[in-house]
Amino acid sequence: MDGKKFDKNTLKTLVIAASLLLNCVLGGASYTYYHHLAEQMNETASLQSQVSHLEGSVSDLQTQVDESQPTIDDLKAQVASLTEEKNGLQSQVDTLTSQKADLQKQVDTLKAGASSGSSSGGSSSDSSSVPAAYSSSDDQSETVYVTDTGSKYHSAGCRYLKKSQIPMSLSEAKRQGYTACSVCGG
Repeated sequence: MDGKKFDKNTLKTLVIAASLLLNCVLGGASYTYYHHLAEQMNETASLQSQVSHLEGSVSDLQTQVDESQPTIDDLKAQVASLTEEKNGLQSQVDTLTSQKADLQKQVDTLKAGASSGSSSGGSSSDSSSVPAAYSSSDDQSETVYVTDTGSKYHSAGCRYLKKSQIPMSLSEAKRQGYTACSVCGG
């Protein structure tokens, strides 16, 4: 009977040891599982916080876009208006350029006629190849520049016009006593 008792005690001990061993294994696995689960929950919470922050940023940016849209629309309208105005001005420039070319042809024709008239023995006492009416007209239309303090008239771009430049016709400059600049020739 002692053998049976020993076997029962041994069996009980083995069952208890196996139970303890199983509890340790399962407890360790549970600890690892719960530890891993806690890390994932922390990571999920961190990601949710980042998502909330990004949603707030998106909302702020959308508000800025919505607030900027009227300004963008106004600027687009201004660009369209300025483009239309530019096209109109370009048309005027093209027309004036054409008119200038036509007038230059007329001037060249008049000069050629005046040259041939004086070289063919004409009785013109004027040494100029352009009639006086045309040269005084040129004085009226030619623009020169004077300064606030000087007594000379200058052509556009003269180095003496850096501080001030007041436009006026050549004839007006001469009438007011201005003389030609010795650098640019007026």
